[in-house]
Amino acid sequence: MTLDSFMAFMNTHGLIFLFVVVLLEYLNAPGLPAGLVFPAAGVWVAASGGSFTLALGISVAAGVSASMVLYLLGRAGGPPLLNRFRKKSPRLRLYIDKYVGKMRNNARATVFIARFVPVVRTLIGLPAGVIGMDVKNYVLFSTLGILLWNASLMLAGYFFGDLLFSTESIGAAGR
Repeated sequence: MTLDSFMAFMNTHGLIFLFVVVLLEYLNAPGLPAGLVFPAAGVWVAASGGSFTLALGISVAAGVSASMVLYLLGRAGGPPLLNRFRKKSPRLRLYIDKYVGKMRNNARATVFIARFVPVVRTLIGLPAGVIGMDVKNYVLFSTLGILLWNASLMLAGYFFGDLLFSTESIGAAGR
């Protein structure tokens, strides 16, 4: 696939593609990590002249949607579901124990801060659901954390893409 064909695909299906990829990333599905997805989305928006605000909004909607799925799984599955994840690896067990303990003391801050911690940021919905965190607070603090995380990574790509593409156009004009 050439860069031109990729850009044509993204110009046609980019926002749908962005939603699906971000949804899968926030569901902790194997695939592209956020460190690649969001900067690439920012570069695409800069290169295409698209709306950064719209792309960011789509990414936040996808992140919140996936987070709600995990929250609802946590509510329905309860502690037995959380224990299944704890048994998967010692590292994951440490994360879960640490964040569930913090959630019991201050769920809102824990959910917000967890959105910036690798691995935990995509799984925090499970323990939030298990402990029965108020859904309104969960959505509010998840959305704020997701917005800041996605925006910071997309802005990095956007500014890099804007710099890259404006430099190319300056170089092309000088030839």
